[in-house]
Amino acid sequence: MQRKTGEDRPTVVNWKLTAVIALATAALTACGTEIGDCSGAAIRQGISVDVDPAYAPKVGSARLSACWNGSCQHSALEFYPSTAGKSSSCPSGGPDTACAARMAPTGGLHSFADLRELPAGPVEVTLTLIDPAGAGLGAHQVVVTPKVRYPAGPECGGGTPQGGLFVSPDGTVSERQ
Repeated sequence: MQRKTGEDRPTVVNWKLTAVIALATAALTACGTEIGDCSGAAIRQGISVDVDPAYAPKVGSARLSACWNGSCQHSALEFYPSTAGKSSSCPSGGPDTACAARMAPTGGLHSFADLRELPAGPVEVTLTLIDPAGAGLGAHQVVVTPKVRYPAGPECGGGTPQGGLFVSPDGTVSERQ
């Protein structure tokens, strides 16, 4: 369809479309900080296990049982090497000079037992550590009180109970603080 000279309808439509797009962009930009703060991230529900580097060579795997309100959930745990951030030297220069950091192995181990319906209250946990050859290193019973954690702060919702255990250098198991 050809335009007749002096016809301005397409220009009006383009102007209206431009106005709608500009208004929508302004509205989204104004709300951007709230949307960015509550990104939809999630936290796993369960109990983590961290093994001190001094005891880690003795541990190959574990079994975790968690009991509350008359029922128990059981998990077989695989361990993975723990890492921590380590800074690198910064080049000399002005305030705009970038420094680097990298993840480095700590020598410790970590694992996580996903436990659906874990409460934010006392849970009886039995952690049975197993050496790399498959022999039991003993069962440790600990009462853990999972706390509700929020991926982006309580104002964003999504709170999930999560607890933790720590295996010390002598193999003692305690609730991680």
